[in-house]
Amino acid sequence: MARRWRRPAASAAGMIGAVPWDALRDQARRNAAAGAPAVPDAAAGLADLPVTGPDEIFAVSHAVTRRTGALLLSSGGTTGQPKLTYVAYHQAIDRLLQQWRPLVGGDLLLNLFTPGRLWASHYYMQELAGRCGADVAPFGPITPEEVDGWLPTLRRLGVNAVAGTPTALADLARGVLDAGAATPIAKIIWMAEPWTEEKATIVRKAFPQVQLWGNYGSVETYVIATNTPACDPSVLHLMPDQVLELDDAGALLSRVGDGWTVPTVRYRLGDRVAAATCVCGRPDALRVRGRADDAIKLHGALVGIGTVLDIVRAAPGVRDAQLLLRRAAGERHSVSAVTVHYTGDADPAAVRTRLLHQFYDLGVVARHHPTAVAVEQVPRLRRVERTNKIPPMIWLEPTG
Repeated sequence: MARRWRRPAASAAGMIGAVPWDALRDQARRNAAAGAPAVPDAAAGLADLPVTGPDEIFAVSHAVTRRTGALLLSSGGTTGQPKLTYVAYHQAIDRLLQQWRPLVGGDLLLNLFTPGRLWASHYYMQELAGRCGADVAPFGPITPEEVDGWLPTLRRLGVNAVAGTPTALADLARGVLDAGAATPIAKIIWMAEPWTEEKATIVRKAFPQVQLWGNYGSVETYVIATNTPACDPSVLHLMPDQVLELDDAGALLSRVGDGWTVPTVRYRLGDRVAAATCVCGRPDALRVRGRADDAIKLHGALVGIGTVLDIVRAAPGVRDAQLLLRRAAGERHSVSAVTVHYTGDADPAAVRTRLLHQFYDLGVVARHHPTAVAVEQVPRLRRVERTNKIPPMIWLEPTG
């Protein structure tokens, strides 16, 4: 019997991608046998299937890798609790290379992702380079101050490609510019956090001819979508055999077929995703709009973390910014005070005035609670040691 290629019923917010319903239903049943929720007998579309989360990913990934062994890795820990996943040793590279091949034989990749501590990105880059026939230097993060001392070695080796978070890549670029040097870097592979305007600008300044290759995913799912030098830098393309249901509470990922690190059905991602179009013309384009848990409450006002950061980063003289959130006693997403930390030479009072003027509700809160919103200039934003990422916010426990 031929498969029914109708788009399965899902949320009213829309979908990206298309997979036949019977394939999704069959995958959900296989997942259920491995520890995911049971499939209702009357299920007629995606919307009838249960939403799954980290516990189901852990159970299913453990079951599907028992015969071959796996890497035990963890995502999260930047803004939430770590989530463990058994990742197949092949890391879904065969599927990936059908859509996205940033490296070729003769390339030498400088891998700036932090190794160890159960983080996946370093080992993913090692495997990708190997499968592409490229050489790889498993370097880890480098500070701007260290770059000058390493440049002769990197030139002698012929490093022409770099992989890292935008934070790590900006550190390298700043070090190159401080050294007044030129490098043969022609390719950059980035992932794990979004670009800020400041980071993108300094990377383009240090490496003016570079091609940017991005991908989007998580340890639980590995790569979901890819971006090439032909794409709009903010747009990615969903890989085949997958469907994303768009939902403000976090997009839902379903996928079918072999070769993934883990099969998923309606797995709740932590990000809000929107459909997009891309200058490259490829289908199933998307933009990641930010974390689904972006909103907090400050003295009754709903505050979007991304909105605050966008306003502050747009202020003249601000390079980058981060929020320190003082958690209200006994609350998870309610805060008693917000402190904006930023780097750059802007005047703190001017940045605070701009923020309270452009974010009306924050201005109202500040009038009634003058100490609830503070702005401070700092020499360096806080990082997550395990991943070398700059998180958008740092949670502080209540005082007193």
